[in-house]
Amino acid sequence: MNFPNEQILYRVSQGDEAAFSQLCTHFRSPALKFCKSLLKDEEEAENVTRDVFTKIWDSRIQIKPEHNFQAYLFVSLRNQIFDQFRKFEEDQLLRQRYLEKVG
Repeated sequence: MNFPNEQILYRVSQGDEAAFSQLCTHFRSPALKFCKSLLKDEEEAENVTRDVFTKIWDSRIQIKPEHNFQAYLFVSLRNQIFDQFRKFEEDQLLRQRYLEKVG
């Protein structure tokens, strides 16, 4: 039987914190490894992983137990990282424009 099975995902979608804890425990290490490989920063990888798991819990009612949770998790992690990259680039551009006006 593969983890997570539909029963655990169904329990998570119904608000079962123990089932969600099992899910987090199972996927935390691979999620962190994935984030570290893209971010090259352990603290940021921890932050992204925590944020994505929090978002999953907050939107747990939308979990589809019959769908591939692992794929959903890793796409969510990737999207969160890409959002951070975009925000960083925007911040850099704003700083550069500000410095050009001041300088």
